[in-house]
Amino acid sequence: MSIPATIRKIYRRAQVARYNVVTAIGSGLLAPLSPRHAAVYRHNRNQYRTYVAGELSGPNKNFRPRNRSADAEIRRGEKLVTARVRDQIQNNPLICGGIEVICYNVVRNGIMPEFTLRNNEGEQLTEANASLQRLFDRWQRHADATGHGWLCDLQKLIIRHLWSDGQILIHRVYDDSLPGVVPLRLELLECDHFDQSVDGPLKNGNVARRGIELDRATGRPVAYHILIDHPGDYHAASMDSRRIPARDIIHVYDRRRASQFSGISWLAAVVMEAYRMDEYRIYEQDGARAAAAFVAFVHSAYPSAPGPQLPAGGQTAPVAGTATAAEERPTEITRNQITYLPGGQQVTIADHNRPGNNYEPFVKDSKRNQASGMTMSYEALSRDFTDASYASARSGSLEERLSYQSQQGLLNRQAGSTIVGWFIEAAWLAAMTPDIPGYAADPQKYHEMHEHQEPGWTWVDPKNDALAAKVLVDEYFDTRTGISAQRGRNFRRNVEKQIEELELILPAEKLRNEIARLRNDTEAMEK
Repeated sequence: MSIPATIRKIYRRAQVARYNVVTAIGSGLLAPLSPRHAAVYRHNRNQYRTYVAGELSGPNKNFRPRNRSADAEIRRGEKLVTARVRDQIQNNPLICGGIEVICYNVVRNGIMPEFTLRNNEGEQLTEANASLQRLFDRWQRHADATGHGWLCDLQKLIIRHLWSDGQILIHRVYDDSLPGVVPLRLELLECDHFDQSVDGPLKNGNVARRGIELDRATGRPVAYHILIDHPGDYHAASMDSRRIPARDIIHVYDRRRASQFSGISWLAAVVMEAYRMDEYRIYEQDGARAAAAFVAFVHSAYPSAPGPQLPAGGQTAPVAGTATAAEERPTEITRNQITYLPGGQQVTIADHNRPGNNYEPFVKDSKRNQASGMTMSYEALSRDFTDASYASARSGSLEERLSYQSQQGLLNRQAGSTIVGWFIEAAWLAAMTPDIPGYAADPQKYHEMHEHQEPGWTWVDPKNDALAAKVLVDEYFDTRTGISAQRGRNFRRNVEKQIEELELILPAEKLRNEIARLRNDTEAMEK
C-alpha cells in the first residue's frame, strides 16, 4: 500500500471515529431526558452514514449543497436564471426552435372549451350551452386586453413564459366597448411585475413572499402586489405598486416542492449546457475560418536573413525569374502559377482539421442532454432524422406527446378552467346568456361544467390506426368522442358538420340518381 493510500485510510478512520463520538455524545445527552428520542437519534445517524452520498470524504467532498426551502432557492437565483434563459431563447437557434416546437404541439390553434351545463336533474341545458359556445367563439378573438391577439396567442405566450420565466400572471379586466362581445379581457403580466419589496409579515396579519400576499393560516394567496410599470422598461419606470385581490389574478406556475410559492424557469437545468455548447460551436466556426485563411507556409533555412534568402556561397538566388526584391515575391496562390523559390525555402500547404472528427458526436451528445431536459426527443429538438428508424421515431414521438399532454393539462387546470369560469360569470352579469337555473346560488357548479378540447395529432399509420380505433370503440375500450379528441377534433361538431354536408349533398345525389335513371331508360329504349 502506497503512503498516500495509507494516509487516506487513516484520515477516513479518523472521520468515522469523530462521527461516532458526536453520535455517542448526542445520544448520551438525550438519553436522560427521552430514551426513545436518543435511540431514534442514534439510529438516524447510523443510517445516514450508510449512504455513499452522505460521505464527507473522497472526490466529492466539496459537493455540499445547502438545504433551503424552494422559495429561498428561487429567490437566490431567479433573476440571473431568468435573464440567462431569456437570452438563450432569443439568441440560441436550438433553444428558440425547441420552444416553437413545444408551443406548436401544446397549443397550435388553441385549446377551446366545450360547454356541458346541466340542470339539477342532470338534463343538458342545450340552449344555454349553444349560446355560450357562440359567445365564446366570438369572445376568444378579442380576449387579449391589448387587442393584439386571440386566446390561442395568449395560450402560446403562457407556455413560452413558463419555459423562460417559470411563471406568469393573468389579470382579468373588463371592457364593454365592443357591443355583443362578453366584456371580459385578459391582461398578461410578467413575473418582473412582482413588487418584491412587499416581503415578510404584514400589518393585516398576513404574510408576503416577494409580492405574493398569503393567508398565514392556510398559505393561500389573498392578493398580489404588482408594479404598475415593468421595472426593466426603457422608459422611466415607476416603482409604485397596486394590490390586486387574488380572485382577479391567475398565477400560473408548476409547483415542484411543497415549500414553493412561485415559479422558476423550466430551462434552469438546461440553460448552461445550451449556452456552453452554442459558444463552443461559435468558437469552432471562428477557428475553422481562421485556419482556412492560411493556405500555405514558406519555410526558410535562413530565418534571420533580411530580404530575399541567400543560398550557400552568398549568391542571390532568383525569385520568380529575375526579381530579387522581397516585396516582389508572390504572397498568394493563383491559377496556372509557376513560381521559383530561393535556395533554402520550401512551401508547406496548410492542413487544418477544424472542427475535427469528434465534433459531431460531441455536439450530438449535448443536444441529447438538452432534449432530455426539455422532455423532447433528440430528433424533434435538432430536426435531425438521419439516424432515426421508423420504430424509434414513432416510439420517441409517442413518448414526447405525453410531455405535451402534461403541459396541456397544467394549462387547463391552472388557467383554462378559471378563465372559462370568468367568462360564464361575465356573460351572465352582462345578461348575454339564456336563463341558467340556480346560477346565482351556486355559480361554481356551472363554472366546472365544461371540457377542454386540446389539439391532437394525426395518425402516423392512418390505415392501421383507424382499424385499431374501430376495434377499441367496438369493444367498448374507448369512445368516438375520445378517439376524435385524440386527433384534435370535437366529435359533436364532427357529427353536426356531417349533417350539414349531407343536407348539401342530398339534393345533388337525388339529381345524380335521377340523371342515371333517365340515362338507363334511354339506353333501354334505344336497344
